[in-house]
Amino acid sequence: MLRTIAILLVFAAAQALAAPALAAEVRCPPSLTVQAQPEAPGGWSPYPAKDQHAFAGVSLVEGERTEQMISPAPAALEPDRSLRRGRSETRQWDFPAARRNTVFLICRYAGTQATLAIDLPRTVRRCQITEETDARGVVPEKPAAAPQFLCR
Repeated sequence: MLRTIAILLVFAAAQALAAPALAAEVRCPPSLTVQAQPEAPGGWSPYPAKDQHAFAGVSLVEGERTEQMISPAPAALEPDRSLRRGRSETRQWDFPAARRNTVFLICRYAGTQATLAIDLPRTVRRCQITEETDARGVVPEKPAAAPQFLCR
């Protein structure tokens, strides 16, 4: 009985230690639902719709999110490295432990200008996105598979 309790306590402690690591992972949602509200000219009746859009890519931006998002084109950070393997490309951003400015993530979705944005926790040290490429090494506008993305 004591051995079972000891094992449960060790398991609970391990789960408690693992929780912060999981909390630091940031992923874009795989899709975005957008409420479309048409503007109707005189005499016409508008009927809203919900559209589903698949994840298409990311931008990482340094600075104040509110200020950058009102800009027509937030200044995206360039990746620290890029690696091509076969028909895929992986881009990676590395962040120092003592970064002074806020870095935030913008998730982009196919077929819409709507985006999602979130500040990265200061515990995040690396972000990677892997996308398929065509024979020329170019990421296609409409890929067959969704990009794989993770910050931790």
